[in-house]
Amino acid sequence: MRRYITFGLYMIFLISVVLSCSTQNNIEFFVSPDGNDTNPGTQSEPFKSIEKAQEVSRKQKSETPGKSIIVNINEGQYYLEKPIVFTEADSGTENAPVIYRAAEGEKPVFTGSREISNWQVLDKVEKLELLSPEVKGKIYVANLSAEGISDFGDATDIGKRPELFCNAQPQTLARWPNEGFVNAGLAKGKTELPPTYIKTHGTQEGVFEYLDNRQDRWAEEKDIRLGGYWYWDWSDEFQKVEELDVNSRTISISEPYHHYGYRDSLRYFGLNLFSEIDQPGEWYLDRQDGLIYWFPPENINPEKANVTLSVFNSPYMVEIKDCSNFELQGLTFMEGRSCAILISEGKRCLISDCRIERFGEDAIHIENGLGHGVSGCYLSTFGCGGIVVSGGDRKTLTPANHFIENTIVKDFSLYKRTYEPAVYAEGCGIRISHNRFLNSSSSAMRLEGNDIIVEYNEIGYVVNESDDQGGLDMWYNPSYRGIVIRYNHWHNITGGTKNGAAGVRLDDMISGVHIHGNVFERCGAVIFGAVQIHGGKDNLVENNLFYDCLAAVSFSTWKEKHWLDELDSPAIKKKIYEDVDIRSELYQHKYPELKTIREGVNVNTIKNNLMVNCEERFLRDKGVNIEENNTSVGSNGKSLDDFCNSELLQKYGLQSIPLQQMGPLNNRWIE
Repeated sequence: MRRYITFGLYMIFLISVVLSCSTQNNIEFFVSPDGNDTNPGTQSEPFKSIEKAQEVSRKQKSETPGKSIIVNINEGQYYLEKPIVFTEADSGTENAPVIYRAAEGEKPVFTGSREISNWQVLDKVEKLELLSPEVKGKIYVANLSAEGISDFGDATDIGKRPELFCNAQPQTLARWPNEGFVNAGLAKGKTELPPTYIKTHGTQEGVFEYLDNRQDRWAEEKDIRLGGYWYWDWSDEFQKVEELDVNSRTISISEPYHHYGYRDSLRYFGLNLFSEIDQPGEWYLDRQDGLIYWFPPENINPEKANVTLSVFNSPYMVEIKDCSNFELQGLTFMEGRSCAILISEGKRCLISDCRIERFGEDAIHIENGLGHGVSGCYLSTFGCGGIVVSGGDRKTLTPANHFIENTIVKDFSLYKRTYEPAVYAEGCGIRISHNRFLNSSSSAMRLEGNDIIVEYNEIGYVVNESDDQGGLDMWYNPSYRGIVIRYNHWHNITGGTKNGAAGVRLDDMISGVHIHGNVFERCGAVIFGAVQIHGGKDNLVENNLFYDCLAAVSFSTWKEKHWLDELDSPAIKKKIYEDVDIRSELYQHKYPELKTIREGVNVNTIKNNLMVNCEERFLRDKGVNIEENNTSVGSNGKSLDDFCNSELLQKYGLQSIPLQQMGPLNNRWIE
């Protein structure tokens, strides 16, 4: 009898818990670092782990179909040792999604780092002798084994690199020079490279002179790494040093060598060098002894600072696989060696209002599926890129309907210096709108596909170091069509070395792109205008405002034979006849310009544009383009905002350009 009554009371209790967590359409659970997985998951008695909430949510979803499941995550630090994996079993429906969100007014943080706290001033004489005299007494050392850390990773292997942070600021792996690059002397490998258009001597093997005798001190280092641009200033890579010969002043790189080889006067820097801990913020990890050395930033007391080392080394912190109608909302993820979030397959998964910071690789990957999105997020400080998104079917032109909107991506491509943009979009039917992309050595966007819309974004301070790049870059596939780049603000893109930097760069046969209603402010350098077209045709550049640019548009024309030879090359034939078929009725109907792909080489249309204070209208224009109503004027004291006035634009034959709508419209993280 007692057992029967007890069971009845338990059922009454369980029903009351569910009802207390439910509204008419929602069932809610709570998670807290101070909770317990034996708790019922209420606001007053939360679970401790996401895994427990996931287990209960799956059960509840099957028992009460038609209701949304909301898991509220309370403030605190959630230390991850393995990925959180959501699957089809965690899916909601269109009318009843499953949402894991920050509890109201709170900021939970999922972290892949561990705090380092046992710092002592370095006093070993043999170590101090390797350092510059002026830093003695300023270097601290900590034992990672004492902190429970045994995975030391690798200094320059993407996804395996630990990084040190002080009060959320990245510290610098000890290097020289402390900023920028040093130039090598002669390349001294055995096999000479064939001539290139830059007419610079180079060799296949990585053997070259060093010119500064400071580098003699590196001969005592255990594991020298070099970062650099070894032949082209748009192709960087990290290399291991096999030997440093002080007598001949040569550096020999370990195989495999850089695939473009090594040229005279190449740019490089050394890192992972204990002897180069010589300025605040630098650190070094001795993997043999498990000791970490650090020169704290000025006015930082290691005993009081929050000093962390990234240790989480799975490919992703969160994996959302084959899941539909699922959302992560308002959560913070930080400090992993690889990437933060993966969405693969499934439908209508959303990452909204999340903050993702300080990862060794990328923030978010979206692979296939339909209708996935990133909205209102803040993404900052990545060794590689921000968001990698792919989906849709280019052959059938079936759109993925993925979207990235109202999101900030800043300080990216910090480790891999080229081809790691804020957004890499590949496939068909993807929208990138109302975002802000700032601060990178290379491009902010790379597009590979069809029917991609880039609109109402702000892009600035990119291509700060590499060469021959654009804020947006496309390359070598004339079947990429339906690309619209409209109403974006491109500004302060003026880097480059030999060729330069552009706001939008259409490289090697990119054709049929529509560039409309953009503002280009201080874009273009060396021989690139704000828009750079290289060997493409049928591109339309219209109704844009160019303000304080080197030039509005620059061209690198191709000879007709070169164009036709490339169309008939195995590489391009695969792209246009096998990967897709530009002869198909579908492609010819949607993109009618493909019917004349072998004609009109280099002919693009540039019309109804306004150039204000630009040094040149067009660079390297050979007179083959269609140019109509392009006006050059001085500013005469008028600001950029003044020239975006609709009446003034109309005076010059332009339609409205909505500058104030460019950039995020709804982002909680905007300061």
